Amino acid sequence: MATPYTFDSHAQGPPELSDILGREKRGSIAMDGILRSEALVRAISGDSADFAAGLTLLLPTNQAFQQLDDIPEDIEKVMERHFIPQKVTVEQMKEGVTVDAYEGTVLRFTESNGRVYVQADQRSPVEVMGAGTGAGSGTYFLVDQLFV
Repeated sequence: MATPYTFDSHAQGPPELSDILGREKRGSIAMDGILRSEALVRAISGDSADFAAGLTLLLPTNQAFQQLDDIPEDIEKVMERHFIPQKVTVEQMKEGVTVDAYEGTVLRFTESNGRVYVQADQRSPVEVMGAGTGAGSGTYFLVDQLFV
């Protein structure tokens, strides 16, 4: 990897996801995995051609990681399954949109009893919490499970 990518703490204008996620205490373990990948750091900073169509991040909570015996050694690869290289709205999720995660996992959204769920490949559905938090570079939603 070349020079480490750094955030501009004095930037003007609307915040990027990198600014907001740095303050999201419920996702601090996931942020550690994101920061290990230059591609993911560029994505949350709004500086990635791979995410030119937008970014939707399904951010695993710290609780999601605590359900595992150990933090995955390839945490940055696990996090790539939670990045969607396009904008996905809550309305699209409720309508049952199917998208590909950044690393290729197929993600299927459904709605049941007013709640939105996402299913990664053949894994059990995971609830998508809240309406999402947006920024210049995309939107993130919290999830309480990892796509491992």
